[in-house]
Amino acid sequence: MLLMIGVQFHSTAQCVAGFDTTISGLTVQFTNQATGSYNMIEYDFGDGGWTQYVASPSHTYASAGIYEACQFIYDTVNWQCFDSKCDTLYLGGATCMANYYTYQDGLDVEFYDASLGQFDSIWFDFGDGTGSNDPYAIHSYSVASNYTVCLSIFDNGSLCDSMCSTVYVVENNCNADFTYSATGLTLDFSNWSSGDFDVQYWDFGDGFGWSDEFEPTYSYAIPGQYTVCLSVYDTLSWSCYDEYCEDILVTSGGGGGGPCVANYTYEQEELSVSFTNASSGYQFLAWDFGDGSGPVFDENPVYAFAEPGEYEVCLTVVSIFPPCTNTYCQTITVYEYTCEPDFSYSFNTQNQFSFFNTTTVGNVTSVLWSFGDGNTSTFDQPIYYYNSPGVYNVCLTTYDEGNECGVVCKDVEVYPVGVGELNSKPEFKVFPNPSKGTFVVQVPESLLSETLDMRILDVSGRIVFAQHTGGQSHITINTELPAGAYYLSIGSGKSDTHVTQILVQ
Repeated sequence: MLLMIGVQFHSTAQCVAGFDTTISGLTVQFTNQATGSYNMIEYDFGDGGWTQYVASPSHTYASAGIYEACQFIYDTVNWQCFDSKCDTLYLGGATCMANYYTYQDGLDVEFYDASLGQFDSIWFDFGDGTGSNDPYAIHSYSVASNYTVCLSIFDNGSLCDSMCSTVYVVENNCNADFTYSATGLTLDFSNWSSGDFDVQYWDFGDGFGWSDEFEPTYSYAIPGQYTVCLSVYDTLSWSCYDEYCEDILVTSGGGGGGPCVANYTYEQEELSVSFTNASSGYQFLAWDFGDGSGPVFDENPVYAFAEPGEYEVCLTVVSIFPPCTNTYCQTITVYEYTCEPDFSYSFNTQNQFSFFNTTTVGNVTSVLWSFGDGNTSTFDQPIYYYNSPGVYNVCLTTYDEGNECGVVCKDVEVYPVGVGELNSKPEFKVFPNPSKGTFVVQVPESLLSETLDMRILDVSGRIVFAQHTGGQSHITINTELPAGAYYLSIGSGKSDTHVTQILVQ
């Protein structure tokens, strides 16, 4: 019996993904509703198309069908925020769409029905004269070969949709396996894989971490349960591929020597605070909101404080077996605002930003601007120069006779002088990103005959890497750059220059 274990992405409540859609024919307008401390946003439209940096994109699909569109948000500064949301889109009157994926172990192949829409039965044609109506079928091929496998789906006995793809069946000559040891949030992995493989790939299950080292060491940002997967394969003859996954509980400690870890995040709307429990390894919990109101035992409470002030909010978790107690506290400042501040801004190519206080609600006698880089201003309409590119969280705080009455923050993106605004058109795809310094660029078919000018610039706009190449669908860029943020610029004589941010870990 084969075992298929999926990768689990660990999401924290410091950001929450969300979007709405408006459909007109085959064109879909995505409206961003995400909240929290993220600075990167991506969309996968479910048809092979994707985009980065655009908060509310519009996408036109090539044909009618059912598509799973997903939004991904994360924090590239502290790596403490990741979340995603997916939605199923029915376009052009489509009622169903056939789809499947596979997992192979030698001559044994698992087939998983991933069809969408309204249907009541399926049929797998395995391409060797046999078939199955099991949506989670396991088929053993007699010989290694390439097989055209087709999935047909039916509704009330009538064919609704079908799809076919080539499955490459090889005899497996390798076996993935690993063990690990943990010290707090840091894990040391030992590779016990066997067989004729020459490449290994680790996915640490937190949405960010990966490695191609033989036996890596990885430190998690926060405690939690992560599905760690090791894949091994042969890149010379492709005669071997195997994957092994294991659920691992990562903890920084806990009272009583047990595995429980107390943790929470919160979102505040004046006197009302929504708490999200992020604890692990417990059976019971209790909240103390620091105002003398007594314990609350709800999992994710919403609590209204009686008056503004600073409160030490503590969450205690308890495990009976194994025995463990752990407490996590944060000091929360609760405000009651009487103003509704707002601002706008403009900028030029020399990174001169003009900020405009557009607050109209409330009695505002003074303001404080925070430009996100440690500098501030008390001018009502300040002009500010940024010294380096990046994403800065700019906040405007308003005061009524010295008392804080409102605050609003917006992310402001500053580009290198001379680089210009990031081009978010999905002409090229760069992966993995972040990486250890090696990136693969997927070139669109329309530009395969073009000579491409690839340059990497640092945050000051200085060129630190250059490469000229063409005629390939996938181009590998190997660098030895130090860890940090860079800009990859790709240009040709046939298309506009494409600029995207890359991260070297």
